[in-house]
Formats: sequence, C-alpha cells, structure tokens
Amino acid sequence: MSRVVLHADMDRFFCACEEKADPRLAAMPFAVCGDPQMRHGIVMSANSIARKYGVRAGLSFTEARLLCPELRYVTADYPRYLKETKGVREVFGKYGGRLIPYGMDEGWICHEDGITLDEAQQIGKLIRIEVKYALGLSVSIGLSDNMIFSKIASDLRKPNSITVITEENYRELIWRLKAKKLLFVGAVREKKLAFYGIKTIGDIARTEPSYLYRILRNKAAYDLWAFANGDDRNFSPECEQIKSIGNTVTTPRDMQTHEEAAAVFCMLAAAVSTRLKNNGLKARCVAICLRDSHFQSITRQTTVKTGTDSVASLYEKALSLMEQNYRWQYPLRSVGLRVSSLTSNYPQLPEQLTYRFDKGQVSLFDDDDCDIMEREIDVDAKMRWLTERFGEISVEKAGGFEEEK
Repeated sequence: MSRVVLHADMDRFFCACEEKADPRLAAMPFAVCGDPQMRHGIVMSANSIARKYGVRAGLSFTEARLLCPELRYVTADYPRYLKETKGVREVFGKYGGRLIPYGMDEGWICHEDGITLDEAQQIGKLIRIEVKYALGLSVSIGLSDNMIFSKIASDLRKPNSITVITEENYRELIWRLKAKKLLFVGAVREKKLAFYGIKTIGDIARTEPSYLYRILRNKAAYDLWAFANGDDRNFSPECEQIKSIGNTVTTPRDMQTHEEAAAVFCMLAAAVSTRLKNNGLKARCVAICLRDSHFQSITRQTTVKTGTDSVASLYEKALSLMEQNYRWQYPLRSVGLRVSSLTSNYPQLPEQLTYRFDKGQVSLFDDDDCDIMEREIDVDAKMRWLTERFGEISVEKAGGFEEEK
C-alpha cells in the first residue's frame, strides 16, 4: 500500500474511564448516564456486564433498570474523559503520520510516506500495548488504505484487536455488512435503500450512482457510492456536512399543560434558529419528539415548502405538530425540536446533473408562510416565564429521535 490509514477506536471509553477511577465497577453492571439532578438519565455507555442484559446507549436509566435490576448509575464525568482523551491522543501522535481526531474517543492516523502494511501493523500493536499498560485503557484498530474502511474495520473485532482490510479481502469483510455500517447511512437512509433492495454496503457499491441519486435525491448518494468502494477523497471529518440541527429539553419537573410545553418549544425554536443562521442554512423539514412521564415517545414531522430559519416559523410548525398529535394523557417529561433537509440560499447540485434555475420564476416565500415568518415572538418573555415556573433549564443538542418517511 502506498497509503496506510489506521483508525483507533477506544473500547467502551466512558465506562473504561470510570473503571479505571474505581476498579470495583468492573465486577458489577453499570451505565454512564447524564445528570440525574436535571433528569437527564439517558444511558451514554454501558459496560460489558450490563450489555449482556441488553442495556445499550439511548435507553433511559429507568428502561435499562428493567432489563438489569442490579444496574448501577454512574454520572458522566466529562473533565475526567477529556483528561484521558488528551493522554490517548499523545499516544496516537507518537508513531508518525497525520493524526485526525474524531470525537473524544477515536481518530485516524494517516501515513502517506509509503510505509508497508507490516510496519503499520507493528505501529498498531505498539499503540495497543502503550494504551493498555501506560493508560490502563483498551483500543481497537482498523487498518486499510482509506479512512472509510479503516473506521469500519476497527469495529469488526472488539475489544482490543487489530483488523486489516486489503484489496483482497474488502469484498468479503466490508461488502457483506449491513448498509447502516457505512458512514452517513442513518436509519432513514437505510429504510429508503432497503425499499429498493439495497441492504448491504456491497449493494451500495454495485449500484449505479445515478440510480442512488434518484432514491436519495441529494449529493450524498454519490458520496455513499464512493465510500462503499473505498474512495474517501470527498470525506473530510474536519468539516463534516451538517445533516440536521436539533435541541431538546428535559425539564426539572414534568410539563403539565400545553402552555408550558409551548413555552419550551419557543426556547427550542430560538436555539435552532440561531444555529441555522450561524451556519447559513435553512430547513425544509421540522420534526418534534415528545416523551411523556411513562417514557413513551412519539415523533412527528412536517415540511416547510420554502425553507426557513425563522424562530416564528419553527415555533408555529412545532406547536401545530404537538396540537395535532398529543392529547395530554400523561404529562410531558421532555420535548425536542429538530430540522433537516437543510439548504443554503444557493444550493449546489452534483456536477453530474444539469438544471435550469431562473430567478424570475422562483418565489422566495409561499403565501402560507409569509405571515408566520414576519411575526415576532417575545422569546425573552417566555424564557422568564419558564424560569419562574421551573428554575434553570438546560438546552441540549438533540440526538434521540429519527426522521419519519
């Protein structure tokens, strides 16, 4: 290989950091969760014992406790994890190559200087040994000639392993995997592809890119085809394309009325609007997630014909979805607002496509949306009202609900 890429992925990083700080945890099932004082008791990571009971990231601690009654709650300690991350990256950087971090617990080490595959494997072994004996943690490593396959490889044989992907074995090891194992194939894209019989990474690789575009209707189709074939030229983790923007709030006590939930949605709309404007984006899909006091969740979405970054428009769409779909059988524990189908003012279409764009024939706003977008909402007043009612409320990035088709 003229180029060798190592992807190093820490094994159960949050749990491993907690076990290092308190070795007694290794003998019991436990989960690292958010702040229980703010009722953010969502499982972020579970140790190997807890996973045997089916405990996984994304469950509420209450749900996880039903699966494993002895499960212990450990509050996430981000300063500790950041400290360990610094030590891990120092190890990664010792053995040459260009280090590209990807989150707190993983990253690529790219060697463009013509090292052999055997030499790269030796580097991987040295990294594993140093991480284990110097830091007391465990890391799995994937090796390939591209960033896409090396990342997939690091997850194939966990924990504490090295997996090598070559021109001779990638069809056997990578192409047989489900499509969702490929970067940027989420639940929605997986369902769309499966509807057309495209269920594995190999299916994506063997499908004509133009046909993938007709299914997905965006430039990501061409990127996915390239990634499935081991071509990472259009992949840049340092400037990853924004696919969606969202925020969620779990209030200190349950929301009992429509008025309380509406005020929270106003706050969420303001936060999402700010993030859209900061990134020069507008949204054509608005989704809400409602989670009641019995931990039942519903997700609904609607479209905005022209795209919007307006607080008022996002607020009105969210309220409309809630009013149509929630009957207040139980109080609400949390609400979330997320937007997707993001576009800039001048969208770039794939070079493979030609199109006609006549500004004289395009309306910037549909009549249905004009009154909503021009209306002002006093977000500050609603924030004051919420603070008086609930105290300090924390707005977090949303990650717990999916788009619907």
